[in-house]
Amino acid sequence: MFKVILTNGCEDLELSFKVRDTDIAQKWFIELQKDYDLFETDRFSNWGNKNHIADINNQIDIINSYQQIIDKKVNNLVTQQDLNYLHKFFEDLRGEVSTGTVWFHQAPVQIQSSLNRLNILIHQLESELRTKGNHPTLVVTFKDRPRVELSNEDCKHFTYFWKSGTAYINYCHVGKTVLDAFTNHDNITEAIRPQTHYSSDFMIKFGPSTNFIIYVLRSIIIKIWIKFKKLNFKNLNIGMIPVADLVTQVDKQTLLKFHRVKEVKCNM
Repeated sequence: MFKVILTNGCEDLELSFKVRDTDIAQKWFIELQKDYDLFETDRFSNWGNKNHIADINNQIDIINSYQQIIDKKVNNLVTQQDLNYLHKFFEDLRGEVSTGTVWFHQAPVQIQSSLNRLNILIHQLESELRTKGNHPTLVVTFKDRPRVELSNEDCKHFTYFWKSGTAYINYCHVGKTVLDAFTNHDNITEAIRPQTHYSSDFMIKFGPSTNFIIYVLRSIIIKIWIKFKKLNFKNLNIGMIPVADLVTQVDKQTLLKFHRVKEVKCNM
């Protein structure tokens, strides 16, 4: 078991989760129990309380103050293709997590932070455009946590049959998963990077569970799309790996009152 404590500055909300009885869930929980310091505590998507457009443009201004490199901003008419275009700047400037680019390493810390923040904001706005704000999610990340390679057996647990209140291992690479590229109609296939590692970071999906018929239809369409794109990865690893399930009863109206992660507590 572990708890995620959310806060709004006035009161807290404790959410308890039961870890699943799978090898990968147990390995992930071992990482979580190492008690790394929290890194990002405000990665709430579809929470209905943020102006992502203004935030994205602000981060672009900060990056361009260092080097005039991003030639696009967004407005209320923003499309998914606009966001795909912006995300390519992040991929090219940031590079892979473990190595980075020369540009990224030479940039001041504030510029590095703005570039990373731009990536998060793009994904948050993508989620709002795609789900019309009806699928709240929360991502919890930790400082200086290691990444561990997934085994072939671990990869069998990837799914996109989402369950409400389930915690999934978060994506920990620079690029896009196969599912993200499919969902976002991204034509830049070289940006696709299936997840091959895991860390203690996780995402919680609070939206409705996936309808089985919709899941089946989507699976057929994805298979056709993969064949059309000629994706030749060893493991496509489509979706995310579920590791824990919410046991606390909480309604959406109450949940959305809280907007920051205060603490993650593990029961050893």
